Amino acid sequence: MKRLRVQLVGFGCSVLAATAVGADDPWRSASPPPKPAPVPAVVAPVAPVVPAAVVPVPAPPAPGAPRPAAVVPVPAQVAPEWQPIAPRVGVATPEPPRELRPAPAAQPPAAARAEPSGPVALPPIPTAAADETTRPRVPQDEPPRMRIPVAPPGEFFAPQPQPQMLPPDPPGAPRQVLPQPQPLPQPQPQPHPVTPAAGDPGELPVAPADLMVPAGVPVPGRHGTFGSKPINISRDFPTFFADGVRERAGLAAGAGFDARNRGFVQAEYLMWWATPLEIPLLGTTNTAGGQGFVGEPGTQQILGPGQIIGPFRNGVRVRGGTWLGAGCGIDGSFFYLPQKSAEIVRTSDQFPIITRPVFSPNPAPGGGVIGNTGEAVTVPGVLTGSLSARAESVIYGFDANLRKCLHTCCDWHAEWFVGYRNVSMEESLSITENINVVGTAPGVAVPDPPGTVVFVRDTFATNNYFHGAQIGGLYERQFGRFTMSGRASVGLGVTRQEVNIDGFQVRTRPGMPPMSFTGGGLLAAGPNIGNFTNNEFSVVSELTVNVGYRVTPALRVYAGYNFLYWSNVVRPGDQIDGVVDLTFVPNGPPATPSGLNRPAVPFKQSDMFISGVQFGAEFRW
Repeated sequence: MKRLRVQLVGFGCSVLAATAVGADDPWRSASPPPKPAPVPAVVAPVAPVVPAAVVPVPAPPAPGAPRPAAVVPVPAQVAPEWQPIAPRVGVATPEPPRELRPAPAAQPPAAARAEPSGPVALPPIPTAAADETTRPRVPQDEPPRMRIPVAPPGEFFAPQPQPQMLPPDPPGAPRQVLPQPQPLPQPQPQPHPVTPAAGDPGELPVAPADLMVPAGVPVPGRHGTFGSKPINISRDFPTFFADGVRERAGLAAGAGFDARNRGFVQAEYLMWWATPLEIPLLGTTNTAGGQGFVGEPGTQQILGPGQIIGPFRNGVRVRGGTWLGAGCGIDGSFFYLPQKSAEIVRTSDQFPIITRPVFSPNPAPGGGVIGNTGEAVTVPGVLTGSLSARAESVIYGFDANLRKCLHTCCDWHAEWFVGYRNVSMEESLSITENINVVGTAPGVAVPDPPGTVVFVRDTFATNNYFHGAQIGGLYERQFGRFTMSGRASVGLGVTRQEVNIDGFQVRTRPGMPPMSFTGGGLLAAGPNIGNFTNNEFSVVSELTVNVGYRVTPALRVYAGYNFLYWSNVVRPGDQIDGVVDLTFVPNGPPATPSGLNRPAVPFKQSDMFISGVQFGAEFRW
């Protein structure tokens, strides 16, 4: 009975020892774990090499004690605790889980440890060089725990093989170094398509081949791959200068920049007002029975003084220019106010008495001078005919400039220029008499018999040509599609003045051929007949202001105001000398020479003012 008790006590101790070993070590099935199914989307990285484990050699068993089974180290392929899955288009790649390691198990006493019935997982074994104190210890009262990573939705992890664990050596036992296992060859990762999850759009469709443009090939179309034209806003209508900022500022053209010179051309219709052409007193009449001399009672003015050509002028102007690079360019303009003419005719039907008044410095028979007198054109019962005055005027000019850009930005531009300026004005004034001798009368001296036809003409022509240098500036501002520009210049130079005076008479008596007298008419006679020139310093200033609207980036329409001032010019009406020595007049009355060279050429100076509006269009390229 005592022996049975001893056996029961031994059996109980064995059961308790086995229970303690089962509680301290993780339980593992004796059979190997089932191999997981292959996952096509998992690419396994190369497993790390498990270092050689240092296993202590157990002491020889005591006599009569059972011999424990030998534990052979098994090289295990250690896979990482998580493996990445190839990302799919449109699916975010999950964040890799934290590194997970099994918690060390508690080390039971060597006497109470039971031999495992199968292979068990080995904890990390320190190397042979490690000190005994550095060997990991597991608390005896805490069971081993392991955290298992949870895969995100739609993903999964490959099963992780666990390392085999050997029981710790008894205290004082020698340690044994196991051979170093060799790493197993790992399969190379193979790309594998991933099927998108439900509701996932997956990879975007490939664009059609006709819309694909290889890299480096110029994109077809002017406005993009699809050829659509961009939307134009206010700043898409730059000034002439803003669309070539780099070129006008002297900067090198960048890649893709159109380095061609930019140019412009303008055409304008001019409605200008110029200083009118005026004439002196050329014809009189008398309603009180007098002869029409100046100062005589009843004398009235019928031809002058006053304007014969009014101020209004029509014309055109053309301007163009281009840039030569380095912020410099050229431009030029030409304006033309066509010839304008006017004529005033006075006939015997309107006025029975018509006289051409003059002042005679010739001595009078009774003493003194003859003074105010005149040439009869029409006298009732003696002379019939007409007196007329005809004037012509044309103004034109041009300039050529070198330009330099001062500043250019997106909505305004400034520049200055210097160049050559020319302004020309050609005018003429003709006074014509058509006389028919129809009879005689007491007190009227007529040298020709009745039936004689007399034709008399005096011509005064003036030409003004300004040649000088000018300097000026231009400013242009843009407000969306609306633009405002101003241009001002000052020219300094010389005006060459030419005065051409001519006069002649043609008399045709009955039964005789016409007789011509080229020595003069009345106001053009003797000393003032011929061509005369003079040079005068002049100033030509011009100011132009335009307000425009851009129909397109290249086409602009505008209207504006122009003012031009020209100093020191000669006009034909101002070159008529009213003092005439009658001895110089062909077929004139008998008179004593005065000793004066009259009529003379006075070269009387005047100023020309031209102002008005213009309507134009501008094209830029």
